[in-house]
Amino acid sequence: MRTSPSTARNPRSLICLITCSLLCSASVLVSMDVLRGAEKPASSASSPLPPVAIVGGKVFPVSGPVIEGGTVLIRNGKIESVGKGIAVPADAKRIDATGQWVLPGMVDSRTHLGLWEVDLAPVTRDEDEDTDPVTPQMRVVDAFYDESANISVTRQVGITAALTTPGDENLINGQSALVDLSGEDLEQVLIKFPVAMHFSLGEPPKARYGARTQLPSTRMGNAALIRSSLLQARDYLTKWDTYEQKKLKCDTAKPSKGKGKKDDKCPPERPAIDLKLAALASVLKGEMPAIFRAQRMDDILTSIRLADEFKLRLILSHAAEAYKVGNLLASKRIPVLVGPITTQPEHIETLGAIYENAALLNDAGVKLAIQTDRTNDARTLPWEAGLAVTYGLPWDVALRSVTLSPAEIFGVADRVGSLEPGKRADVIVTTGDPFQPLTQVKHLFIRGVERSLRTRQEDLADKYR
Repeated sequence: MRTSPSTARNPRSLICLITCSLLCSASVLVSMDVLRGAEKPASSASSPLPPVAIVGGKVFPVSGPVIEGGTVLIRNGKIESVGKGIAVPADAKRIDATGQWVLPGMVDSRTHLGLWEVDLAPVTRDEDEDTDPVTPQMRVVDAFYDESANISVTRQVGITAALTTPGDENLINGQSALVDLSGEDLEQVLIKFPVAMHFSLGEPPKARYGARTQLPSTRMGNAALIRSSLLQARDYLTKWDTYEQKKLKCDTAKPSKGKGKKDDKCPPERPAIDLKLAALASVLKGEMPAIFRAQRMDDILTSIRLADEFKLRLILSHAAEAYKVGNLLASKRIPVLVGPITTQPEHIETLGAIYENAALLNDAGVKLAIQTDRTNDARTLPWEAGLAVTYGLPWDVALRSVTLSPAEIFGVADRVGSLEPGKRADVIVTTGDPFQPLTQVKHLFIRGVERSLRTRQEDLADKYR
């Protein structure tokens, strides 16, 4: 490193120069380490594990009353029993949770985990296909990076599963997946795919495509293009239904003599496959729910109109002004993925955002889950829930909103979301209330295997200390 004469004469300048050089070098090394991601743990499927008994803790099953001094027995990746006075097998690994809390692992209802690594490095971001406003054929599993360093950081605070979704700047964004955060291969971490088709209303799509002088550039354009896409999918579905009926008729009918009419041709001509329309056909058939991102009340009402028109299984996401139509949402049994709770009135469409949103929706009888809509900071989920409690959401509802409620909304409540016999052993042991910032997670199990709570950040801190 060369120094100027003035720097050499000034020891303070020389120290600053050396410090800056070291920091720049460290930054490059940190970036490379983040890109490589955390080291994958060994597969839990390699050999059977002994049972685990978590004893003496304050157990929160979520699906039932709290159990003081309870026991959770885990065997073969699943919860075998939950209660008080349960006999602990002699070969079980025993974890003393006296004075601690035992809860189901938390579920974040919207992230881009595995799709988004470094904010300012577009090559590491695969959540948003920005070439077309209608991309229902996009599947997050085709871009999921199971070695993402964000997974271990998120897991550290007690989050054991997350809905990883496509971005929200297209009108129809694609299909999401629910994954666990063990950090193993996709085949092992996948809880459910597809979970839902994701639609966006409001500012993001019209801002993106309006700037290109392309449809949509208004809220009218948003609704029109979604409606047009669903109508095309309905026609596509009709063509395939007609084809299947004719094919069945041909398979059971006697061979006809003569040429006959074109419509009576056997076998019938098979329609061309269209991946976009085939994906939307699943939504129209009710096989996949439609999650609509809508912040402002008018956008929320537009999503309801579209859902009624096409008989969609509607789930609302974000929903900053959902509290204004809480009774309507409750009457239609439309669940809401609220959040983040910390949504600020920093856009026109979120001017009506209030911290009491979740509490007011709960008062109206709406089923809700809390989401972060973050990736690098998805670890803030417990504190988003805690803030909702501060602003009126009952604590037990807040716990349910990050455990059993998302499991119910996504159709996996038979496997995750509560501490019940037969369910996956996704369990956390904490020093107290998980929504308090000073609470620590002492043990975390995913599929019955205790997972490391160490993160890449800690590795880097030790490396460069």
